[in-house]
Formats: sequence, structure tokens, C-alpha cells
Amino acid sequence: MRKIRLSSVLAASFRDELERIVFFNPEQGSVAAPLVDSIHRYGMPSIVEEEGCLRFRVDAFGMLQTLYAFDETEPPASLVGVAMFSRVRRASLLVLHIAVHEGYTSQGKWANVGVVGRMIAAVRNAGLRTRGIRTLRILYPHEIRFELRDAPPVPPRRPRPRSGEPRPRPRVARV
Repeated sequence: MRKIRLSSVLAASFRDELERIVFFNPEQGSVAAPLVDSIHRYGMPSIVEEEGCLRFRVDAFGMLQTLYAFDETEPPASLVGVAMFSRVRRASLLVLHIAVHEGYTSQGKWANVGVVGRMIAAVRNAGLRTRGIRTLRILYPHEIRFELRDAPPVPPRRPRPRSGEPRPRPRVARV
């Protein structure tokens, strides 16, 4: 069994592996249409180096939250996946891009490791821990929306008086 570790931090030394997985991935053809749509809607992800670590940004949201998957079965650890996401509106997380090393895709040598599922589960758990997040949207291979929590109850509306009718007097609590 492969030893997979997830992290929100990626050292700058992984830049070549990151570029290959995200920008030169041989599996991109299988998600070309939704990938291009995401880029048109939110912008092309660009790698930003800050304090020796790598992050992503897009025009629509600025800096993204990013989750990286590493295979630590044999040293040194290798980067095998990345998920880029952002909070949109107050109540939703949006996964803009997921990229996985071809050996860890559903057709790869280590498909049974489930890297994509682990990353999505980690983003979902982050949403559950974040106040106000009710939905998780993933853009591809096809758009999926997960309800993480029920919407807060809507208070009942008071009926408006018809024209000419007196307004009801507010109730005042007597102490």
C-alpha cells in the first residue's frame, strides 16, 4: 500500500513536478472542455512563490487555497496531486482545478490509492470545519455540487396589512 500524505504547504523545490502535473499533464485531454471553461471563467492558474513555498492564484479570486498530495512510500517523497479551491460567496467552496500524476489516476498503476478521493474528502472536511460553508462545488470532469449542511431556517414573514387596514400593534413584553 502506498503512503499518501496531504499538505497545504509545498516547498519551492517541487516546482518542476508541480508544473508537469498541472500544466503538462498527459491526462488533460480527458477533461479539456471543462478545464478550458474553468480557465475562461476564473482565469489561468499561475504559480506564485512566497517565503520558499509555492501557491496558486487566479484573476477571479487572487490567491487560492491549495492542497497537495505526496507519495511517501519511498524517499524522497514525490508530488502526486494538487487541488485548488476558494471560498466563493459566503456559503460555498469551489474546487477550480484538480491535477493528478498519471500513475495515480483511475487508469494509472496506483489507481487504488484514490488520490482524487482523498483530496476531495479533505476539502470537504475543511468546508465542514469552516463556519458558514454549506456547499462544495467541483467543476470537472463535470460540475458536481455537494450539500454539506442544510440552509439556515428562514424566519416566517409577517403578512402585510391590506391597504386601509390598521397596522397591527407591536407586542411589548411587560416585566
